[in-house]
Amino acid sequence: MKKLIVLILTAAMVEFLFVGVSKAQEPNAPKHEPNAPRFDPNMFRGRVVVVKDANGIITAVKLENRRRGTFNIVLDEKGKELGEKMVDKFVEITGTETTKDNEKWLTVEKYTEMQRPGPRGPGDPNRHGPGGPPRGGPGGEGGR
Repeated sequence: MKKLIVLILTAAMVEFLFVGVSKAQEPNAPKHEPNAPRFDPNMFRGRVVVVKDANGIITAVKLENRRRGTFNIVLDEKGKELGEKMVDKFVEITGTETTKDNEKWLTVEKYTEMQRPGPRGPGDPNRHGPGGPPRGGPGGEGGR
Protein backbone atom coordinates (compact mmCIF):
# COMPACT_ATOMS: atom_id res chain seq x y z
CA MET A 1 0.00 0.00 0.00
CA LYS A 2 2.85 2.36 0.85
CA LYS A 3 4.49 1.72 -2.51
CA LEU A 4 1.23 2.55 -4.30
CA ILE A 5 0.87 5.90 -2.47
CA VAL A 6 4.52 6.78 -3.17
CA LEU A 7 4.03 5.85 -6.84
CA ILE A 8 0.88 8.00 -7.15
CA LEU A 9 2.56 10.98 -5.42
CA THR A 10 5.64 10.64 -7.63
CA ALA A 11 3.47 10.49 -10.76
CA ALA A 12 1.53 13.57 -9.62
CA MET A 13 4.74 15.53 -9.01
CA VAL A 14 6.21 14.56 -12.39
CA GLU A 15 2.98 15.58 -14.14
CA PHE A 16 2.92 18.88 -12.25
CA LEU A 17 6.52 19.62 -13.29
CA PHE A 18 5.91 18.83 -16.98
CA VAL A 19 2.71 20.87 -17.13
CA GLY A 20 4.42 23.82 -15.43
CA VAL A 21 7.42 23.70 -17.77
CA SER A 22 5.28 23.37 -20.88
CA LYS A 23 3.15 26.35 -19.87
CA ALA A 24 6.23 28.43 -19.09
CA GLN A 25 7.70 27.67 -22.51
CA GLU A 26 4.58 28.31 -24.56
CA PRO A 27 5.85 28.57 -28.16
CA ASN A 28 3.11 30.97 -29.27
CA ALA A 29 3.41 33.29 -26.28
CA PRO A 30 4.48 36.79 -27.30
CA LYS A 31 8.08 37.55 -26.43
CA HIS A 32 8.09 40.88 -24.65
CA GLU A 33 11.02 42.49 -22.96
CA PRO A 34 9.88 45.34 -20.70
CA ASN A 35 12.92 47.56 -21.36
CA ALA A 36 13.30 46.84 -25.08
CA PRO A 37 13.23 49.92 -27.31
CA ARG A 38 10.16 50.22 -29.44
CA PHE A 39 10.35 51.10 -33.13
CA ASP A 40 8.63 54.36 -33.95
CA PRO A 41 8.19 54.92 -37.71
CA ASN A 42 7.82 58.67 -37.11
CA MET A 43 11.18 58.99 -35.29
CA PHE A 44 14.24 59.98 -37.31
CA ARG A 45 17.83 60.45 -36.15
CA GLY A 46 20.77 61.94 -37.96
CA ARG A 47 22.97 64.95 -38.66
CA VAL A 48 21.46 68.25 -39.78
CA VAL A 49 23.01 69.70 -42.96
CA VAL A 50 22.12 73.26 -43.99
CA VAL A 51 22.55 74.81 -47.46
CA LYS A 52 22.68 78.62 -47.69
CA ASP A 53 22.80 80.98 -50.66
CA ALA A 54 25.38 83.76 -51.19
CA ASN A 55 23.41 86.08 -48.87
CA GLY A 56 23.42 83.57 -46.01
CA ILE A 57 19.73 82.69 -46.38
CA ILE A 58 18.82 79.04 -45.76
CA THR A 59 17.75 77.41 -49.02
CA ALA A 60 17.69 73.76 -47.90
CA VAL A 61 17.88 71.69 -44.73
CA LYS A 62 18.62 67.97 -44.84
CA LEU A 63 18.86 65.16 -42.32
CA GLU A 64 21.58 62.60 -43.04
CA ASN A 65 21.02 59.11 -41.62
CA ARG A 66 23.39 56.22 -42.34
CA ARG A 67 20.71 53.55 -42.55
CA ARG A 68 17.70 55.37 -43.93
CA GLY A 69 19.46 57.81 -46.26
CA THR A 70 19.07 61.58 -46.64
CA PHE A 71 15.81 63.40 -45.97
CA ASN A 72 14.92 66.87 -47.25
CA ILE A 73 13.31 68.94 -44.50
CA VAL A 74 10.13 70.88 -45.33
CA LEU A 75 11.00 74.55 -44.71
CA ASP A 76 7.97 75.50 -42.66
CA GLU A 77 8.34 77.20 -39.27
CA LYS A 78 9.80 74.13 -37.50
CA GLY A 79 12.01 73.22 -40.46
CA LYS A 80 13.58 76.69 -40.58
CA GLU A 81 14.05 76.66 -36.80
CA LEU A 82 15.81 73.29 -37.06
CA GLY A 83 18.13 74.67 -39.75
CA GLU A 84 18.99 77.79 -37.76
CA LYS A 85 19.62 76.13 -34.38
CA MET A 86 20.97 72.67 -35.17
CA VAL A 87 23.54 73.11 -37.97
CA ASP A 88 25.90 70.08 -38.07
CA LYS A 89 24.39 68.63 -34.89
CA PHE A 90 22.93 65.19 -34.32
CA VAL A 91 19.21 65.32 -33.63
CA GLU A 92 16.21 63.12 -33.03
CA ILE A 93 13.19 64.30 -35.01
CA THR A 94 9.56 63.33 -34.67
CA GLY A 95 7.77 64.01 -37.92
CA THR A 96 6.02 62.73 -41.01
CA GLU A 97 7.82 61.25 -44.01
CA THR A 98 6.54 61.71 -47.55
CA THR A 99 8.02 60.90 -50.95
CA LYS A 100 7.87 63.32 -53.86
CA ASP A 101 9.74 62.89 -57.16
CA ASN A 102 11.71 59.95 -55.70
CA GLU A 103 13.02 62.12 -52.84
CA LYS A 104 12.21 61.67 -49.16
CA TRP A 105 10.75 64.70 -47.39
CA LEU A 106 10.31 65.13 -43.68
CA THR A 107 7.85 67.49 -41.98
CA VAL A 108 9.22 68.26 -38.50
CA GLU A 109 6.83 68.19 -35.55
CA LYS A 110 9.48 68.36 -32.81
CA TYR A 111 13.21 67.76 -32.42
CA THR A 112 15.82 67.34 -29.72
CA GLU A 113 19.61 67.41 -29.85
CA MET A 114 21.31 64.08 -29.21
CA GLN A 115 24.50 63.71 -27.22
CA ARG A 116 27.26 62.01 -29.18
CA PRO A 117 29.83 59.86 -27.38
CA GLY A 118 33.30 61.36 -27.14
CA PRO A 119 36.36 59.85 -28.79
CA ARG A 120 37.84 56.76 -27.21
CA GLY A 121 40.95 57.43 -25.17
CA PRO A 122 43.97 55.22 -24.55
CA GLY A 123 42.49 53.89 -21.28
CA ASP A 124 39.30 52.63 -22.93
CA PRO A 125 39.16 48.80 -22.71
CA ASN A 126 37.11 48.65 -25.94
CA ARG A 127 39.67 50.56 -27.97
CA HIS A 128 41.63 48.52 -30.50
CA GLY A 129 44.79 49.40 -32.34
CA PRO A 130 45.23 49.57 -36.12
CA GLY A 131 43.71 46.65 -37.99
CA GLY A 132 40.66 46.25 -35.77
CA PRO A 133 40.06 44.00 -32.78
CA PRO A 134 42.45 41.13 -32.04
CA ARG A 135 41.52 37.71 -33.31
CA GLY A 136 41.47 34.59 -31.24
CA GLY A 137 41.19 34.37 -27.50
CA PRO A 138 42.05 36.85 -24.75
CA GLY A 139 45.24 38.77 -25.39
CA GLY A 140 44.88 38.43 -29.14
CA GLU A 141 46.38 34.97 -29.47
CA GLY A 142 45.43 33.21 -32.62
CA GLY A 143 46.56 33.44 -36.20
CA ARG A 144 45.47 35.92 -38.79
